[in-house]
Amino acid sequence: MKKYRWTLLLSLLTPLLLLPVVFLMGGGYGYYTPAVVLTPFGMVGTVFQQTISPPFVILAILQFPIYGFLIDRFENKKTVYCITGLHVLTAVLTLVLTNFND
Repeated sequence: MKKYRWTLLLSLLTPLLLLPVVFLMGGGYGYYTPAVVLTPFGMVGTVFQQTISPPFVILAILQFPIYGFLIDRFENKKTVYCITGLHVLTAVLTLVLTNFND
């Protein structure tokens, strides 16, 4: 099990991280910024459409376990830096390109 340490850890953390985000989204009438910052790949669909479609919900749920798998698979700091950079870049682009106030 040590081989998939980060995959397991991030899989267990995913529901704990998503629960407050879903609560803050308030059924479509709340704040979406925490969701974009935490799960930018799940929210990138809002750039093209004003709703969060089921494939992007699944992507948001799987995002952190995939991060963990990639870290476990490649086992180097460069992987962590690439994942972090891509996460931040996607979050910033999604926040800039999406207007949740309309």
